[in-house]
Amino acid sequence: MPQFDPATFGSQLFWFGVIFTLLYFVVIRPTLPKVGKVIDARETQVASDLDRAEAAKGSADALRAEHEAAMKAARDAAQATVAQAREAAAKAADLQLKAVTAGLDADAETAAASLALAMTSARAGLESTVAELTSEAVARLAGIAVTPADVSAALAQN
Repeated sequence: MPQFDPATFGSQLFWFGVIFTLLYFVVIRPTLPKVGKVIDARETQVASDLDRAEAAKGSADALRAEHEAAMKAARDAAQATVAQAREAAAKAADLQLKAVTAGLDADAETAAASLALAMTSARAGLESTVAELTSEAVARLAGIAVTPADVSAALAQN
């Protein structure tokens, strides 16, 4: 193999240096700044994206805090409305209970008066019936003729 021949090492090293220098100045030297610019632009883009993401996260956190505050306010308002509704319902029920109680009291008084009238009427009817039955019983048992008015007068004395 000719590349391992020590007599050609000098010329091989010379051509290696020439080709390396040529490639360096023709290919690498013009493209290296372009690659550096692309890397710098990419770093700038990434940093900008990170900043925008951080700003979006901050605004999302602010929106979430606003939403939670609005939900808390709505919950408090709903609880206040429910408490007011309960209070109004309790007042309405109390008023209705008072009205029903007053109506029942009036009905009870009317019923008591009607009952008293019925009892008075029943007593009067009972007294006349007792007087008639007693006069008949005395007439049959003792053979004495007694009028129902006499029996009523005798009962009234006792």
